[in-house]
Amino acid sequence: MRVFLAGGSGVLGRGLIPALVGLGHEVVATTRRDGAAPELAALGATPVVVDAFDAPGLARAVADARPELIIHQLTDLSAFNGQANSRLRIEGTRNLVDAARAAGVERMIAQSIAWAYASGTTPARESDPSTSPRHRTSPDPRLRREPPTRRPRLRQTRFPRW
Repeated sequence: MRVFLAGGSGVLGRGLIPALVGLGHEVVATTRRDGAAPELAALGATPVVVDAFDAPGLARAVADARPELIIHQLTDLSAFNGQANSRLRIEGTRNLVDAARAAGVERMIAQSIAWAYASGTTPARESDPSTSPRHRTSPDPRLRREPPTRRPRLRQTRFPRW
């Protein structure tokens, strides 16, 4: 399968490339830094330097890649700037979805995250007890902790044809 990996030079993207290539997929991976392109190529991807805020450039990159699937790994966590990351997750995601739709790509996998930590006035640590409902006994089966042997599920979204 031909995969367009948006955010290929990030921590997760750099791990996904060899896994996808190892499974026989052809990967086109994005970075916004020219200097990261050789690393993406060394991992087995075809690198594309494009900024997710450049909607026309991203649309061209997606159209040129002709992917069957887009994997969304766009984040901006390197400077621990929440506003920059939020902007990328909102505007960059919008541009990526628009590019996918314009190119006729029907499948996308997007990362998501949920923060669960104990309330308090200091930063939580991994060793702190959790107050998350998932870690308490609950009559609601959706809130029970999943067994550790369960594999994560990937959900793909098919875009409707308008």
